[in-house]
Amino acid sequence: MVRHPLADDVRIPDDPTGSSSGSDRDVALLKEMAAQMLGERDHMLGFPLNLDFDYRPLADFLQVHGNNVGGPPTSSEYQLHSKVFERAVVSFFARLAGHEEAFGYVTTGGTEGNLYGCYVGRERFPEAVMYASQATHYSLPKIARLLRMDYVAVEVGHDRAMDLAALRRHHTARKGGPAVVVTTIGTTTGGSEDDLAGVREALADAGTDQVHIHSDAAFGGLIAALAPEPRPWAFESGADSIALSGHKMLGAPFPCGIVLTRPEHVEAIRRPGIAVGSDDDTITGSRDAFTPLLLWYELRRLGRTGLQRRVAHCLATAEYAEQRLREEGHHPERAPGSNTVLFDKPTAALCRRWNLLSVGDRAHLIAMPHVTGEHIDRLCADLRQ
Repeated sequence: MVRHPLADDVRIPDDPTGSSSGSDRDVALLKEMAAQMLGERDHMLGFPLNLDFDYRPLADFLQVHGNNVGGPPTSSEYQLHSKVFERAVVSFFARLAGHEEAFGYVTTGGTEGNLYGCYVGRERFPEAVMYASQATHYSLPKIARLLRMDYVAVEVGHDRAMDLAALRRHHTARKGGPAVVVTTIGTTTGGSEDDLAGVREALADAGTDQVHIHSDAAFGGLIAALAPEPRPWAFESGADSIALSGHKMLGAPFPCGIVLTRPEHVEAIRRPGIAVGSDDDTITGSRDAFTPLLLWYELRRLGRTGLQRRVAHCLATAEYAEQRLREEGHHPERAPGSNTVLFDKPTAALCRRWNLLSVGDRAHLIAMPHVTGEHIDRLCADLRQ
């Protein structure tokens, strides 16, 4: 368990620390914090992030200010950028999502990707209402408020996916009109997936074809794409925009992601030539140039084949966890093709020790790339005590 420093220990004074002894104490404090965080790697079972990475060979980039201001397709008057690497990263994910010409960029994480996709949808259809399931990511109601959109949380079925009949009823009650629908590919609490094609069909039945579907695939997109039996999640299944995560299946020392959209939709938000000589098709404008280098480095190291092996490892570990927890009498359940396993909530102390999240009387573990069968065995041993 990480012991965070006291507020007085980290207070920033008016005067510089000055002496080398003061700087040494600060460095020692930070090194102690890093050691504690590294020590938690072996007990991180409940969060959708990957700790199996090592980017120390790229440390030289921490000595410069890299800025990918504006969109990746256009260059910039600021020369310390990594846009050629960012374009390579976007191209990889665009191919994976089934649309090689898709526009995209590297984001600060899934929430920015969701904001971007909904923003594009709102600009396409200014009068649209936003729909998302009751199991969606917590960022969606906030995004609806930011964009000043009416928001409807659609009921879920027994599989925790969006209830399409309920979606149809909600939109029929509103007498049709345009809609922005956020479909979730891999809910955080259970790994369920919404039906993109079914969403479009349900809204057509409710009287509208003005629909922007944003696929929140931050958690489950790579699993849906690279599992032994791939599942619908991207452009070919009807998505207009897609949010993916960089720190979940790939792994990174900080949150990051990738957003993609059909190129014709970008025209709804484009601001030509306003960002230091670059078109600005992004949310954040000035964007860090380091994250694209990390993602490029890891993608080159793994390749698509390595990512497929990584997904297979996660699914095999989840299957093993389900089996072991059932043997121990903890009533596990897992959505088909998911790496999330729900089981009876253990004590608060064990939840803290293993970094498990809980919902009601259930906890969940997530089999990410750094999680192995040994972790599952040690968890089960703790549950037995």
